[in-house]
Amino acid sequence: MTPTLISTIGPAGAGKTTWRTRHTPPRAVVVSLDETRAALAPCGCSSNQTVNAAAVAAGYATTRQVLADGGTVVWDVTGYLPRFRTELLDLAAEFGARTVGLVILPPLLTALARNGSRDPRRCPDCGYARRVPDHVVWRMHHDIATAVPHLHREGWHELRFLALPPYLHTRQHRPEEN
Repeated sequence: MTPTLISTIGPAGAGKTTWRTRHTPPRAVVVSLDETRAALAPCGCSSNQTVNAAAVAAGYATTRQVLADGGTVVWDVTGYLPRFRTELLDLAAEFGARTVGLVILPPLLTALARNGSRDPRRCPDCGYARRVPDHVVWRMHHDIATAVPHLHREGWHELRFLALPPYLHTRQHRPEEN
């Protein structure tokens, strides 16, 4: 069995967790930074950024184990930073794993509305809220939209575009011309 790494790529409010709860393959192991942060944070908040580095390290450790055993791991993350995607791809390469990038990029106003329905209250212990500030969602959306035409160069074995804003549809499957 070929080990497989699947990672979502989408801003806050895109629907990544909804996708993974409905479509994660049987027996796949899910790495959710939100859930890992909640488990590691003294306050139990999924948004507590003070434990983010530890959550990522725990996710990498889980991924190494799953891939070494020939399994499938699904990362439920924003994946909007190129360096983070590169680290995941490098980790998968250590085990000869197949990689699948799932781009979930609804129109910006959809992501903002979904994110806006999250609880805005800040935790009294860590100071973080579940709702991501709008300007951060804008930046994530912009960075992913800018990366979409070039994601195939990052080394993914397969890219699936599950939701894209209309202005990106025409470039979705067109090979880049040199």
